[in-house]
Amino acid sequence: MTTKASLRAEISQGRKQLSAADREQARVQIRRQVLAWCRSADLPTGARIAAYEPLMSEPGSIELLVELRQAGFEVIVPMTQPDRDLDWGEWTPTRQARQPLGLDAIAGAALVLVPALAVDAAGRRLGRGGGSYDRALARVAPGTPVAALLFSGELRPEVPHDEWDRPVSAVFLPEGRRELSS
Repeated sequence: MTTKASLRAEISQGRKQLSAADREQARVQIRRQVLAWCRSADLPTGARIAAYEPLMSEPGSIELLVELRQAGFEVIVPMTQPDRDLDWGEWTPTRQARQPLGLDAIAGAALVLVPALAVDAAGRRLGRGGGSYDRALARVAPGTPVAALLFSGELRPEVPHDEWDRPVSAVFLPEGRRELSS
């Protein structure tokens, strides 16, 4: 089986090879998928969605955060602590100083969107290797949808994992949402 380090390098290289236009098109499609799912799931106005501010190479987008807020959701994003655990703060487009809501703020989320480099059919998620999200996902309420945002080709047959890795229940890809058997 591939090691975590080699799969991280492979996915990262693949992401670097995406053209800006292809990356943007994928982000638009993923944004549409997430917003359509939120509507179909009848998430109530004001529901909390835990998300993240993406790196330039990631499939998430600031536009997704903007549109989630415009749809009436409370959007919270992580604030990495010195021990690499995640506190949470309300996201606003003005990037004003965020007030910490506490490590347990994610427990009140109706949907959790997480970054990932790859995910497999069992929901095993390969992140960047710091363990921050595995700790945070331990605080998510049972039954809460946890979805990774991926580019095409990043849903893999198998992802290397450890016993402490927390699974996701779904992925959003440009081509649609897939439920996983976590």
